[in-house]
Amino acid sequence: MGGGAAARRSTNAATQPQFKVTWRDVESVSRDIVTGMSEEDAAEASLHDKPMMVLVYDVNDEEARYAIEKDRNFTNEKVAIGARFFDRMAIDSENAVKDRVFGGKLGRLPALYFVRPTYEVVTVMRVKFSAGKVFRAMCATMKKDYENCVNTVLKKQREIMKDRVALDKDVTKLERLNEQIADEQSAQKRKDMVAQRDVLEKSVTERQTKLTAREDALYELQLKKPKA
Repeated sequence: MGGGAAARRSTNAATQPQFKVTWRDVESVSRDIVTGMSEEDAAEASLHDKPMMVLVYDVNDEEARYAIEKDRNFTNEKVAIGARFFDRMAIDSENAVKDRVFGGKLGRLPALYFVRPTYEVVTVMRVKFSAGKVFRAMCATMKKDYENCVNTVLKKQREIMKDRVALDKDVTKLERLNEQIADEQSAQKRKDMVAQRDVLEKSVTERQTKLTAREDALYELQLKKPKA
């Protein structure tokens, strides 16, 4: 266990590295369905594996592409948690105008498109983004196809963050115990401390594993069942 593992942890998920909202650069969002395409390829081209948030920026304004990485609205806790459900892409206007998702018309840029896995656009935000509107757009997009409720996930994620803070205290205790073992001169005392350390280490490892599993399960997309 390294010293960094025991660093004081905030209960705000947005402060954690795994919740940083990043965007991958793409030249296209969708694939065209063409004659002669295999059934498997056609199916992939018709349905993405998750909903999408797509930033479209002017090809002549790359600053807009990187400005979103620093936009404080995307460090909001609700937005950071909701964003984990989305494939987040950035595409320039030159490529976007050729993509069927955008229908050949882009309007004012930069723009943020919220897109269903079927490549249907649910809503678009233009030029300026706010955390509240982004979060509501996420929820509106999710509920089209999924059972997951971002508000429910937010509550459960906060519970996990509190449990991680408690776990970090034991990680710190474990690190200190290892230091004491290294300095202890008495063989008997060292033996007793090692036994104590082993019990604590097992507990920490098991709790870390369970917390990771709980967190991973929160972000598994659950498709809505077709209506009878």
